[in-house]
Amino acid sequence: MTRVVKCPSAIAYLMLACVFVLLSGHSLYAQSEQSSPRGSLAGTWWVNVTLYNCTTGAKNPPFVSLLAFARGGTMSETTANPAFQPGQRTSGYGTWSHASGGTYESKDEAFILFTGGPFTQGTQKINHSITVADDGDHFNDDAKIRFFDIHGKLLGSGCARAVGTRLQ
Repeated sequence: MTRVVKCPSAIAYLMLACVFVLLSGHSLYAQSEQSSPRGSLAGTWWVNVTLYNCTTGAKNPPFVSLLAFARGGTMSETTANPAFQPGQRTSGYGTWSHASGGTYESKDEAFILFTGGPFTQGTQKINHSITVADDGDHFNDDAKIRFFDIHGKLLGSGCARAVGTRLQ
């Protein structure tokens, strides 16, 4: 005759405790990821971009982009720059880091998939210097833009100023 023990073993209690801790940790992580501290760059931003000639200051018409800065230091962007032909440029991906105070540095890169218009197949690299406003919901961005061919040869460069508004 087999005897059934009615009190759970220590292993069962330990397993139950581990499951509880894991689920609780996941919930806390999800909550912390949803909120962005005021003044932090983390979040998604609607950005109005104005390209200009770095030497003369001559401005091009503005356009919009979306920039997303993830906690941990990665970022992604997509642009509605009308200078690119449909499908000519991929979204950009890169990194960001806190410099000091409300200032952040970011770098991203996108592929130019085919030659057309003023662009040659290769890559576009953008270096951003972003300052988040005291309200935490706006930023100013001064950026340097460089274009490279598929062999890494620098083809041209430019500058941009942008104003971002946090998506709520």
